[in-house]
Amino acid sequence: MLQLLLALASLASPMAVPRPAITRRFIPLTATRRSDTAAYAKRHYGRATTEVQPHVIVEHWTENDSVDATWDTFAPNLPDVELYELPGTCSQFVIARNGRIVQLTPITFLCRHTVGLNWAAIGIEHVGYSDGEVLGNAAQLRASLRLTRWLRCRYEIPVRDVIGHAESLSSPFHRENVPALRTQTHSDMQSPAMRSYRAQLRAAGDC
Repeated sequence: MLQLLLALASLASPMAVPRPAITRRFIPLTATRRSDTAAYAKRHYGRATTEVQPHVIVEHWTENDSVDATWDTFAPNLPDVELYELPGTCSQFVIARNGRIVQLTPITFLCRHTVGLNWAAIGIEHVGYSDGEVLGNAAQLRASLRLTRWLRCRYEIPVRDVIGHAESLSSPFHRENVPALRTQTHSDMQSPAMRSYRAQLRAAGDC
């Protein structure tokens, strides 16, 4: 009887959702970058840390043509071209057009990809230039749904907290200590696209 209960419990576990194939290609996480990340977290969220507390998954697109171009953008620890702040920007994952999933940092390393949510969010980039391009690429979308489902089940994140970058301001986890940035967001993965994405994520199955 005990063995049966343990077997049933394992089926209900978040880890019952299979991990998709993931290629690791980490950007350099130097001591300087880690120090800059902790200082960023202190300024924006009130706590010096390099760790994410995963409550949200944010979907993005890269506005470039490749995983290599994305890696090249994230790897240098340089001030970003928009907000001119350190550390350099990054996301934890990027998905190629052919569906290859590449992990750029440890999952819980705090990356700068969504103002107000970096303390709580895992970022997933999709190589491409528009919401429609991501949703219309079957291989990329299939990989994205597999990765997102695995992550949300691993960290017990509800489907409602899988959002597009353009939806960041409406997240209950949005927190920003710098007044000038409290309404800052981007236009990638807007609500119409994300409603379709979340519907497909729900259809993929529970945890």
